[in-house]
Amino acid sequence: MKYIASVDGRDLEIDVDRAGEVTLDGQTLVADLRAIGGSQTYSLLLENRSYELFVERRPGGYEVMIAGDRFSVDVEDARLKQLKAMGGETHDAAGGAVLTAPMPGLVVKLLVGAGDTVEENQGVLILEAMKMENEIRSPCVGLVRSVSIVPGQTVNQGDVMVVIEGIAEPTADADPGA
Repeated sequence: MKYIASVDGRDLEIDVDRAGEVTLDGQTLVADLRAIGGSQTYSLLLENRSYELFVERRPGGYEVMIAGDRFSVDVEDARLKQLKAMGGETHDAAGGAVLTAPMPGLVVKLLVGAGDTVEENQGVLILEAMKMENEIRSPCVGLVRSVSIVPGQTVNQGDVMVVIEGIAEPTADADPGA
């Protein structure tokens, strides 16, 4: 399965097969990753070198510690990323957005409701598609104007799920007394 991993802002293309072979940006590697005792600690065997990883889940991704170095990692299915690029969200002129289903799926969980304020890249809902849970995020700072879906609802590609009204951020030269 192909993934796009953003590691501290750098995108890497990763392809994982069932035999444990990993292709990382075109370079084939042999890897084995195993959880240690059901905790957040993992053992990674990569090209016959052993690493211990501590992985902490955060909204939208993971914080990974390897040998004392910390990395911020976001992972996305390559097909989902491509579908999002083809029309999973539409921005309006005021900086808001209309979030539409990037593919058919099942709404698993709503993370916000109408009237909530959201930050850019904040999780808005969880959509299950192709047996994977995908977090749909806000592309902008804004106010959730409407939520057109409920948990358990099936959506089709292009269905409007959430409307976010953009909030203009104050500029440094704005006069608060005006």
